[in-house]
Amino acid sequence: MTKVDKMMLLSQISLFDELPMDELQVIDDLSEMRPVKKGSVIISPDKPLQALFFLKEGQVRLYRMNHQGKQFTVDILTSGNIFGETSTLSLTDDQIYAEAMTDTYLCIMGVDEFEDFIVKNPKIAIKLINILSNRLKEVYSLSEKIALSDVKYRVVYLLVKLSEKTGKRKKEWQTINMKLTHADIANMIGSTRETTSAIISQLKKDGLIKKGLRLSIDADRAYELLNDL
Repeated sequence: MTKVDKMMLLSQISLFDELPMDELQVIDDLSEMRPVKKGSVIISPDKPLQALFFLKEGQVRLYRMNHQGKQFTVDILTSGNIFGETSTLSLTDDQIYAEAMTDTYLCIMGVDEFEDFIVKNPKIAIKLINILSNRLKEVYSLSEKIALSDVKYRVVYLLVKLSEKTGKRKKEWQTINMKLTHADIANMIGSTRETTSAIISQLKKDGLIKKGLRLSIDADRAYELLNDL
């Protein structure tokens, strides 16, 4: 990857999208751009790494694992997102696994370098607080739906949230612009793949979701359904 390519990728990370070119140059000098193959575990409780990871291209799954080995997906991040932790800032925690769901490009910055950088760029610190706050709200909201709803409503709620995060609206249909298997969905809502697959099939028959190049959801009908809870 050339220096020009790296600078272009950095400028498209949401945290840095308002930085002038000279500040991007500083980040370029302090960080390492690394390709990661699909299926690679980037961080885990057994392989902690005090660093921040800026996701330029690809898709990363954050998940936990219980003592029985069952996985629960906390979040799926797409291009422009950030994860990792330093001594003063945590966008994950020490029990989180991060796995590349597709071939991925990461920009990695060490703890000391990043903390020095945000001292000089307080606007970046404010953006980080907003990112963390929004992520916590999403986790709390999803946890509430999982606790209070049956599996059908959990699936609909998750698909709506993923479409809000990644999709585009065309009339009533809102796309979900990420690669997502039935097992991924099941892991995010605390269900089995078989049950999740059966419900997704029924939602397709009911006309609430459809599959083209990407999965799409009838957003208006989905909001009406969820408002009835």
